[in-house]
Amino acid sequence: MNQFDLAEFEAQIHELLTAYQRLQSDYDTLKAAHEAEAQRNREIRERLSGVIERIRALEAEAGKV
Repeated sequence: MNQFDLAEFEAQIHELLTAYQRLQSDYDTLKAAHEAEAQRNREIRERLSGVIERIRALEAEAGKV
């Protein structure tokens, strides 16, 4: 039968916890970047919508003349 090596098991657990913490940190960083990008996209859409409305108003005004 194989002998259970407690020190090796503890080392593996430590490695897994370290990897988990690194992945959690990476996830949090990516999530924050995604949220910032989504906010930026919303702002750009709003600005673009305003530009389109101004163009339509100018077109309507030009059509009246």
